[in-house]
Amino acid sequence: MKVNARNAEGFARNPSPGVHAVLIYGPDFGLVQERAVTILASTGVELNDPFSAVTLRGDAIAREPARLLDEATSISFQGGTRIVRVQGATDTICDSVAPLFERSIENVLIVLEAGELGPRSRLRRLFEATEYGAALACYLDDDFERERVLEGYIRDEGKSVEKSALSYLASHLSGDRALARREVEKLLLYTLKDSNEVTLQQSTDCVGDEAEHVLEDIAMAVCSGNTVDVSRAYERCMATGQPEISVLRSLARHLLRLHIVSSARDGGIKLEDALSALRPPVFFKEKAVFVGQTMKWTTVRLQRALDIVLSAERSCKKTHAPGHLICERTLLQITNAAGRS
Repeated sequence: MKVNARNAEGFARNPSPGVHAVLIYGPDFGLVQERAVTILASTGVELNDPFSAVTLRGDAIAREPARLLDEATSISFQGGTRIVRVQGATDTICDSVAPLFERSIENVLIVLEAGELGPRSRLRRLFEATEYGAALACYLDDDFERERVLEGYIRDEGKSVEKSALSYLASHLSGDRALARREVEKLLLYTLKDSNEVTLQQSTDCVGDEAEHVLEDIAMAVCSGNTVDVSRAYERCMATGQPEISVLRSLARHLLRLHIVSSARDGGIKLEDALSALRPPVFFKEKAVFVGQTMKWTTVRLQRALDIVLSAERSCKKTHAPGHLICERTLLQITNAAGRS
């Protein structure tokens, strides 16, 4: 069935009992994730419970078509509901999803997260046509909805926000909800010891340009070897109008920071000390990922990656080849190199 946009939030909090598979899709990747977590939480099952929950990638299912049905029909070790979460779903797994609606499946909730799917998408049409599945679209918030969402994030942390500050935040956090929530978390951390009301001055001091954060997301995903996240972040970046040169320079900066830490470690400096010396410091929520990347990449391989990026930037400036093709090829090359580590 197709869930209308005005009913999507209510459905996410209280899914229809006859539905055992939900497709959540749309350009707002943060909202897709947010609603997926809300729907899964409605089961009462912990997402990190290995006996009752599993998370799959769409590309993994495409390689092993029977995997989804096997996981969906497995019995939870502790009894009760089992949850199956699929991230990066596309039309390529449609044939693996179809059998879920051809047989009786009990005590399981399957949630698929996808990017933007057009009206002709096989996956979207499959979910819209069955009573056992539901399709929820997640579109970017308008100004009114964005203010409501941001105010809710702040209120949930026990603070209020000035009207002028809320307007400023809404106008500067116009991307998806994942980015907006991250910026609000930084803002609340910044104002932790101040008054219980977030002010305009605090907001202007703390919240920067959203486009810059999208560039950081691309670099982080590339160096982790996460192809799906790279694709999503790059699509969001292109929507903000960022030139390819900015993408390559942001990736070069990230590689250079990894190179600094890796070189220091090679010289006998403790990893924690090398990280502490970085300026600006690594954001605490990204520290675990950054540390993982320092283990994944050697200093020599980081230098090679930097050379590739700098060469791509020169090609964008001096050749007649389309910049977006050079940029995409470079991102894919380094992402694949990270994945082989």
